[in-house]
Amino acid sequence: MALSVEKWVGFGSAMAGFGLLWSRMPEHVHDEARHIISSLVPMLMSCFNPYEQISISEYGEERFRRNKMFDAVSTYLRSTCLDVASNLKAELGDKSKDDPLISLDEDQEVVDNFDGARMWWRLCPKSAKKKGATIISLLPGDSDDEHPRCYRLVFHKRHRKLVLDSYLPRIVRQWCEQTATDRQRLLFTNHSQQGKSHWINVPYNPPAKFDMLAMDHRKKVEIMEDLMAFREAKAYHSKVGKAWKRGYLLYGPPGTGKSTMIGAMANFLGYDVYDLDLTSIKNNAELRKLFLDTTDKSIIVIEDIDAIEVELTTKRKKGKEAATQENNSDNHNLVTIELSDKNNDHGKVTLSGLLSFVEGLWSACGSERIFVFTTNHVDRLDPALIRRGRMDRHIEMSYCRFEAFKMLAKSYLDITEHSLFGEIGQLLDEINTTLADVADSLMPRGKRNGEMDRLLDEMNGAPAADLMLRVKRRREADDCLAGLVETLKTKKAAKMKSAAPPMDSMGEAKEE
Repeated sequence: MALSVEKWVGFGSAMAGFGLLWSRMPEHVHDEARHIISSLVPMLMSCFNPYEQISISEYGEERFRRNKMFDAVSTYLRSTCLDVASNLKAELGDKSKDDPLISLDEDQEVVDNFDGARMWWRLCPKSAKKKGATIISLLPGDSDDEHPRCYRLVFHKRHRKLVLDSYLPRIVRQWCEQTATDRQRLLFTNHSQQGKSHWINVPYNPPAKFDMLAMDHRKKVEIMEDLMAFREAKAYHSKVGKAWKRGYLLYGPPGTGKSTMIGAMANFLGYDVYDLDLTSIKNNAELRKLFLDTTDKSIIVIEDIDAIEVELTTKRKKGKEAATQENNSDNHNLVTIELSDKNNDHGKVTLSGLLSFVEGLWSACGSERIFVFTTNHVDRLDPALIRRGRMDRHIEMSYCRFEAFKMLAKSYLDITEHSLFGEIGQLLDEINTTLADVADSLMPRGKRNGEMDRLLDEMNGAPAADLMLRVKRRREADDCLAGLVETLKTKKAAKMKSAAPPMDSMGEAKEE
């Protein structure tokens, strides 16, 4: 007993001596010791903890690109684990307003069973970063005090190989299959909120198809063949060392079908469309972030780029003061983006940033993308922006001619010939009118004879009803084509009047 007391007394003396020695050590020794202890504790705990975990963040480490694995897990858990969850959230889906989209709420834990192994899933909300950590944010408006949301998977150590080799790959396969089956084509536009710029989308089902486009048949076939060749050229682009992308410049007067062409391309390829509004983007970093958030198999569109690019071109060629004077005198309503110096692009979108976006280091981040620029004034664009390699194919969307008119007549009036076709073709060759103007004239106005409606209702289902309906459509076609002839004649007269010299100048010429 006395020996035991002596041992405890000796131990107490040793601890007192250690405490005295510790108090006399420099402060940096204390910090290093605490660091060693704090690093050893998790290692010791892991030796006794039989479980492991995998975190799947909503964004990657650099937080530039959204993590597709996060979306795959969301889809998987929504299809398999909702029955055992008590906290859910509901949103309206894209396809139908009547079908809510149910998913797990934050901090909800669910259990999944796979080949006899139990898997615990939890959706962790955004969390505050540790104090003292120095984080440099590369994204505009990105908060430095939060981690993004993440899914946390917990499983027993003995199931590690099963999780990595079978469980997670199965989740990815199911997500790919379901995405291909339930794919809804989307139309995206960039939106800025609280300093952060991100994409918002709506379901996109453009009615335009190539067989409906009112344009020269040979040109239409060439465009379709070019798109098909691009879609099947993955191996070729990899062989020659080029990014798998292609650029199209659509140019022509307003109303010649440039936006309709984009819808037809999206329908033909089955791609999503990203309508990029450059005027709402603050700087090059924000532009890059938006680009990296686009998906593969997509069409990235910048419409009416001449209204923006002319300011960039003018400043690069003539300087800021000369460009300001020129635009104040000629382009009062011009929307502009200010071009900054190469080394000082804070808070500005630069021409070099836009060029890198289309063809440069950043354009290779992704594959199977199509860039489409539209413009009403191709001569205003900087040659560096529309050269081959950036805009690979230049497509002129011209005025309506007879071949295009026949396509419109078939689509709008369901006719392929008419007695007025010859006169209309001659007028279209003599004046420049847009597809939009011709289509507006061919659209039935809905004026129906009351007696005709009564007869159709009474004869519903009778053989004569079809004949009456054809007669009604024929009358509509006659009225629409006659109206188009009058419209074209009015434009022709206005053109001849504007081209004729004034009477005063003719009198002066005779006197001379």
